[in-house]
Amino acid sequence: MLDFLLNLEHLLKVWPDNAKWTIAQIAEKTATQVAHVHEYMTTALNKPIDIHDPLTFSEVTKAQIIISERQKAQIEARRREEEQAIESAIRAYDLVQEKMRVMLAAKNWRGAYKTLNYFYGVNRKFLPYDMITLVCDNCLRIGIKAQINFQELSGWLRLGIETLMHAPSSTNLEDALDFLDAYGEYFLDDPKGKGEQLMVNLFLTLKPSAMEFELTPRFNEVAGELNLTAVMDEII
Repeated sequence: MLDFLLNLEHLLKVWPDNAKWTIAQIAEKTATQVAHVHEYMTTALNKPIDIHDPLTFSEVTKAQIIISERQKAQIEARRREEEQAIESAIRAYDLVQEKMRVMLAAKNWRGAYKTLNYFYGVNRKFLPYDMITLVCDNCLRIGIKAQINFQELSGWLRLGIETLMHAPSSTNLEDALDFLDAYGEYFLDDPKGKGEQLMVNLFLTLKPSAMEFELTPRFNEVAGELNLTAVMDEII
């Protein structure tokens, strides 16, 4: 139930205006079994609900408040555990940075990359968004020097953009465009053409946000510098 509550809390933050979602949809979006969501909602709202009945934001918010109040002690204990895990991950990152400094000074690019890659694999669930972005940036920068394979580096680029845009804003969008600007040439040099397709796809995912935050000029500037404007125009 605690995982459901935390996922539901996040879902309510991104609930579209005037949208209505069924219990089946809420179950899918919170990665919870339909039967469990049905039980939680009907008990909290104290009324029979079919799994296909549309629920409003207000109804689900009411249910979330009621369930959270009943699980208050457990939720607070879980949050304390998560806070401790986050603090531990941040301390671990500081230690990794020290190890990497030594490796980078010796130009041991592959060793530094593997160290950071392993750190992320162990701690990724507890890293703040800004630290994940920093890890992606470092893995790309060091990974290129270490000649890590294209597919693996593509994953870091995608993760970096996704992490920056987890909460769309003008600042995050500018950072995402800077990310593409910094590493675009490397991926566009891919002789198989996969890099160009990757870059075009990432730019197209950012285009709606560029329009929303009135950053289309900056968007076009970066795309133009990478000679992608014509390619995207053809797709659009």
